[in-house]
Amino acid sequence: MSVRSRDIDQRLLLACAQAGDEQAFRRLVEPYRHALEVHCYRMLGSAQDAEDVAQETLLRAWRALERYEPKAQFQTWLYRIATNACLDELERRPRRPAPVDPFPDRPSDEAASQTYDPAARYAIREGMELALLRAIQELPGRQRAVLIFRDVLGWTAPEVAEVLGSSVASINSALQRARGTIDQRLPEATQTEAEPTERELLNRYVAVFEHADMDGLVALLSEDATLRMPPQPSMSGGLQIARFFLETVARGDLTRIRHRPTWANGRPAVTIEVRAQDGRWIPHGISVLEMEDGKIGGIDAFLDPTLVPRFGLPA
Repeated sequence: MSVRSRDIDQRLLLACAQAGDEQAFRRLVEPYRHALEVHCYRMLGSAQDAEDVAQETLLRAWRALERYEPKAQFQTWLYRIATNACLDELERRPRRPAPVDPFPDRPSDEAASQTYDPAARYAIREGMELALLRAIQELPGRQRAVLIFRDVLGWTAPEVAEVLGSSVASINSALQRARGTIDQRLPEATQTEAEPTERELLNRYVAVFEHADMDGLVALLSEDATLRMPPQPSMSGGLQIARFFLETVARGDLTRIRHRPTWANGRPAVTIEVRAQDGRWIPHGISVLEMEDGKIGGIDAFLDPTLVPRFGLPA
């Protein structure tokens, strides 16, 4: 569909939706649904909260649709509602930063995307990196929004000012403060583009548990690998991590742990299931893997069974 045809179709859907046609409204917002959920996830750091707030965004949009004026881009209007809903959610939370959940990778919908500024500090893919998202959770709500719009999505300062109902000077000031905080907390190294070897390593990681290959597991992990498993303390050392999996998690039998390959936050990942005494496989959580120089250098483990259905497995 050409840009002109898409614009005409959107105007027709908008007119029908403003006249009270719910089906037209659903068709109107569907191209933006996933992008809005990702935006809420970046703001909140929680996949479940992002889903809930994205739904709340669409409900607010439906209720306010008759007041929407086409002089503003429809996507910008939706982002304004989503951002305000996220800020409301952050006001209800305790002041301490919340832990960050993993988010399943999905194909991007270019029809729902802005034209991104290549000068943005963080590429679109890096905008889902766990280290960046953890750092974002340290920011006050409006600074989060400014940083995400300017440095992840590449919007201009006037565009962000329109969304947040603020001045360009205020946006630039908030961005400067946000960048200062992020620079203090974000590791210098950021995740690079995925390499073909990552899939091979991911499959080998799954296989060593299937075959109870302890030596293979140790060989896959770098000597200084780190296992991050909040709220537990981090664990360092490939051999120590492998022993922890064997002795503590698997109780002496690696085949008691079953992994299925997936992708999360731009990185290879696995779902985790543990075999119960009666033979049933119990969902356990998600591990996101960090590949370095042909080995696994880091594992972010999220031990929450409710995350597993988001990655294609039943609860």
